[in-house]
Amino acid sequence: MKIAQIIVDNKCKETDRVYSYLIPQGLKIKVGHRVIVPFGRGNKKIAGYVVGLKSNTDLEMSKLKAIAGLPSDDIFLSADMLKLIKWMREKYLCYYIEAIHGALPANIRIKNTYIYELNQNSKNIDLLKEGNPQTLMDILDFMEENGGRAIKEELRDNFNDNLLENAVKKLIKLGVLKKHQKVKSQENIMYEKFVYPDTETAEIPANAKKQRLLMDTVSSKPGISIKALQKDYAIGKATIDNLLSKGFIRIEEKETYRLVQERIQAESKKILTKEQCRALGEIEECFKKGSHILLHGVTGSGKTEIYLQLIEAELKKGKQGIVLVPEISLTPQMIRRFVSRFGDTVAVLHSGLSNGEKYDEWRRIAEGKAKVAIGARSAIFAPFEKLGIIIIDEEHENTYKSENRPKYDAREVAMKRCDIEGAHLLLGSATPSIESYFKATNKLNNMALVSINTRVNNKVMPNIKIVDMREELKSGNKSIFSHSLAEEIKIALGQKDQIILFLNRRGYSTFVSCRSCGFVAKCPNCNISLTYHAKGNYLTCHYCGYSRPNPKECPSCKSSYIKYFGIGTQRVEREFQNTFDNVDVLRMDADTTTRKNSHKLILDKFRNKEASVLIGTQMIGKGHDFSDVTLVGIITSDTYLNLPDFRAGEKTFQMVTQSAGRAGRGDKPGTVIIQTYSPEHYSLLYAKNHDYVGFYKDEIKMRKEMNYPPFSHLGHIVISGIGEDAVVKAAKEAGKLLNKLRGDDCNIEIWGPSPAPLSRINNRHRWQLVLKAVKEEEVLKIFRDFNNSAFLNLEEVSVSMDINPLNML
Repeated sequence: MKIAQIIVDNKCKETDRVYSYLIPQGLKIKVGHRVIVPFGRGNKKIAGYVVGLKSNTDLEMSKLKAIAGLPSDDIFLSADMLKLIKWMREKYLCYYIEAIHGALPANIRIKNTYIYELNQNSKNIDLLKEGNPQTLMDILDFMEENGGRAIKEELRDNFNDNLLENAVKKLIKLGVLKKHQKVKSQENIMYEKFVYPDTETAEIPANAKKQRLLMDTVSSKPGISIKALQKDYAIGKATIDNLLSKGFIRIEEKETYRLVQERIQAESKKILTKEQCRALGEIEECFKKGSHILLHGVTGSGKTEIYLQLIEAELKKGKQGIVLVPEISLTPQMIRRFVSRFGDTVAVLHSGLSNGEKYDEWRRIAEGKAKVAIGARSAIFAPFEKLGIIIIDEEHENTYKSENRPKYDAREVAMKRCDIEGAHLLLGSATPSIESYFKATNKLNNMALVSINTRVNNKVMPNIKIVDMREELKSGNKSIFSHSLAEEIKIALGQKDQIILFLNRRGYSTFVSCRSCGFVAKCPNCNISLTYHAKGNYLTCHYCGYSRPNPKECPSCKSSYIKYFGIGTQRVEREFQNTFDNVDVLRMDADTTTRKNSHKLILDKFRNKEASVLIGTQMIGKGHDFSDVTLVGIITSDTYLNLPDFRAGEKTFQMVTQSAGRAGRGDKPGTVIIQTYSPEHYSLLYAKNHDYVGFYKDEIKMRKEMNYPPFSHLGHIVISGIGEDAVVKAAKEAGKLLNKLRGDDCNIEIWGPSPAPLSRINNRHRWQLVLKAVKEEEVLKIFRDFNNSAFLNLEEVSVSMDINPLNML
């Protein structure tokens, strides 16, 4: 008898292993199948995924349980995807099933529920009706009204959870209720009915206007849906049923998809510039040698057209492609470009879709109906059988790193998947991450560099001006808008041009700054901004634990204009409307994009010139192409700059350069105003000159001197809980354990424990420890030992572990 190796759908440390199950006679099981298996002492039915097959085992055959069922013949996980999942488990220290869940849409998963049936023969029913709690009586009445049968969810919807559990247990014990487990799939394939003519001649009475309309419509539009007939022609069900019974029409039910892409006019391949041709040729040569590519192209250099032509080349070979974008807000723009080129062979995968829509798109890919997948981070797992290329646009963005288990980096996963499946990988950005550029320039990890240094058709880069907000304050201007920005806004509005006002609000940690001289309180040990804590009014470093009282006056200039820093998009919008009359303004931030498709609606309005000004956060600061935008105002460039993060300079340069790149992409030149309290900072000066290489050279020197990535690898442990004392105690114990695991290895640094920068979230206190080592495997080894220790069994606290984190707030 054959044996299946199965990962069970049970998210638990103790069950994170491969189990052996017997394959019943006649059941054709393959690797990648999803099965139902009995599990645990009570043989509860749960889902599992087949990861291997074998004909013998060291275990005693009589003790092996048999697979209970095969819900469908679908292969959900290919052999290559299983290799990737195994690698993710080891790399990101997650459970097998967490990696599997990350690779599959939610609708794939099997859901467990229970059915309760009333035992009409039980003698205890009548006895219960006398002198028992009202809840028991109400449950019995509910069951009788529903035919003596109800599922668990129905009872929960009608009864208090706290009372329900005990009441049901008592009824089962008395034999009044019987309980059955039900395993059901959440897959929900949609079907739609379509109408076709079924006769060449149909005798319809002259006064039957609706019947005539139906026949004429079906004859001219065979295969029209019943939904369309009812909505667009007001033809009712009775009319359809009448002609169906007469044999004049027939109805076919077909599978349909929830997500319908808007029809976009087909776009032909564009003629590449000399720079684009050179870059494309270099990319193709590197691909032939088996190298991965970092494409460093300035904003507006035409990287997207290169992506399109690379994808087209793979499609001609019978291969498929994945394109990742960092933000949902960028997805509509990329979809529009790709759909115009490749039509309905493009599938979309991102968090803005419903579970049903994601499932439909996933099936289109799995069934070979889609050849290109576009989406955010999770699209990296698109189930292509013949993957030819993965393209990651704006590769420097932090959103490619998951903050939930498994805490994977889509760039690393993409590289591993390409290595496994023999596909090409291209990372693209105008402002590559320091780590990626370091690898490409030093030819590490099989990475090569290709650069484009000019915009398409040699359009000039925008003119960037840095405004010192300290001088604005001295001149008496306390407005959000500097004199320079206000003047440029008036000019742009007068010329009927469009304006983007960008507010870098993506810093959750509050820093202390002097508005008079620009001083920022920093740690003397780490050269990182100190974080302000309102409770206790003190400043602390969340790397080494250094702390000091919050100063009442600026230590540098003795000014009283020193305080924690913060500003919001609503305030910018309000002040703009108070300053500039009768101007249509759109705001795009977390508050205005909560509804489905809200990103697309706002951007479409701006693209259609329904508003002159777009105000927003990081979601408008990259990737967008608006030909009429001539002015970009960066309200404050200091937020990233003063985060308690060694990547602060890099993030600031990227933010300013990307935001500035939205200006002057059409025929008119662009202007960018950067407002700052640190006008002398090297990241701003290099951004002003559009000089990534110069910035990189300065930044990499600092990284090497401080032994920060890419010259080292970090590990981040966060311990959180409701009780502050329990968290502090656990953090200190974790510190002792980590030092014990490190032993005499002085190559590994351990910082902390100390309060996390966001020391309290949702009433949970947070402390952290940071590990640093030259080799990644050294950090992973301590993490694995720590993960396998009894420490993680603590009940009062939760422990989160992340390798090479991009966000340590």
